[in-house]
Amino acid sequence: MIKNLLSIIALVCTSLLANAQSFTATYNFASTSSVTGTTDPTPPPVITGITCGSFVAVGTNTANGSAGRFSFNGWPIATLSGSTSAASYSAMGGTIDLTKYYDVMLSPTTGYAVTLDSIVFLSRRTGTGPRSFAVRSSVDAYANNLPASVPSSTLLSIAGTDEFFYTADAATTSAYQSGNKITTNNAAFIGFTTPVTFRFYAWNAESTAGNFGIDDVSFFGSVAVTTGIGKVSFDLNSNFKVYPVPSYDGVVFIESKNQDITKIEVVDVLGNIVLLNTKNESKVKLNLSDMPNGNYFVRMYSGNSVSTKKIVVIK
Repeated sequence: MIKNLLSIIALVCTSLLANAQSFTATYNFASTSSVTGTTDPTPPPVITGITCGSFVAVGTNTANGSAGRFSFNGWPIATLSGSTSAASYSAMGGTIDLTKYYDVMLSPTTGYAVTLDSIVFLSRRTGTGPRSFAVRSSVDAYANNLPASVPSSTLLSIAGTDEFFYTADAATTSAYQSGNKITTNNAAFIGFTTPVTFRFYAWNAESTAGNFGIDDVSFFGSVAVTTGIGKVSFDLNSNFKVYPVPSYDGVVFIESKNQDITKIEVVDVLGNIVLLNTKNESKVKLNLSDMPNGNYFVRMYSGNSVSTKKIVVIK
């Protein structure tokens, strides 16, 4: 049954890819200056089928640190504060602060679906700036770092769980570091039709005055027209209603318009069945409050009819 669900998803995604157009949305922060506020004044990228929001700094200093990049200070301090040596990752001792980040939203336009492949960007820190940084998304309510790699940087490494880490310290890191790559290989980033927000977190600074900056942030993917080829939200059968989406307490209701539901399977993005309901009812209440935040697929059986829909849990 899991294979059947994944096959349905693959068929829908294949239909999308058939008319998909590749895109690159790059933020170059060209209009920023040392007096810029917390919102990037540079016009965002223009991509057919996507509304690209502006970068916003949250919880950091209120003034941009330098012209031509998005750079702020006030990041979480490491326990090894003030060190000028090339201290190891484990010795830094600082932790991520979920109230301090750079934030940007990509919103698919009505009638379009977006598939995101990767994010590549430049990073830069001053001598006492953050040594650690990571990227998360609203797909799982910012619970986990997105897969990170540094294919072309000699001063960066991956530490912890998908955390970028400056392996060198002091003045040698005041130049841009390229090759910061995020790979969006989660099924939730394939053919999404609702807005997704990305947050860039930094920590392990050695001073509150230390800056962390990003530049040339590029989102790579494809966009496809969905009009006339079916809804990409995996709403494959209009006989069933699933609500609320998203669910903010983990409770989801499934209601049939004209027939009873004989079985329900809730499947996570890895294809694992996380909940099974075999009650024969026209209206079913599912309690996913114990499940992690994120995207799930609910598969409903009624006689010979099968419907698969996407649900989102954000507690």
